[in-house]
Amino acid sequence: MKKVIFIIGVLLVSTNLFAQAKIDMDSLIGYWEPDRHSTQMVIWKDTGERYQMVEFSTVSGEALTLLSMKVVDSSLVVKTVFEPKNFFTESVFTLKDKDTLVCRIKNNPEVTVVYTKIK
Repeated sequence: MKKVIFIIGVLLVSTNLFAQAKIDMDSLIGYWEPDRHSTQMVIWKDTGERYQMVEFSTVSGEALTLLSMKVVDSSLVVKTVFEPKNFFTESVFTLKDKDTLVCRIKNNPEVTVVYTKIK
């Protein structure tokens, strides 16, 4: 009986250790700049309490078209297309701290961009 209780206790502790908290979308609201040529972005909440996002090329200044934006576990997954070049991307944003956002861009090759919150 002690072994069963011990095993249940270990399982509960290990489950809590590996559980990831959902990303706090309110902490993402603001203007973000990248550490390299990529996109600047702004995230806000509209009057309907829906989160919105726009990304601009740091090279041309043109906006990317947002195809989808959803929270998956502790990340924000965004799909966009840069229409002038018909360039599709899937980006996975993870909040490192309140002013740092790490973005893994799933392309060939995969790239990581670190964003800093400006406002």
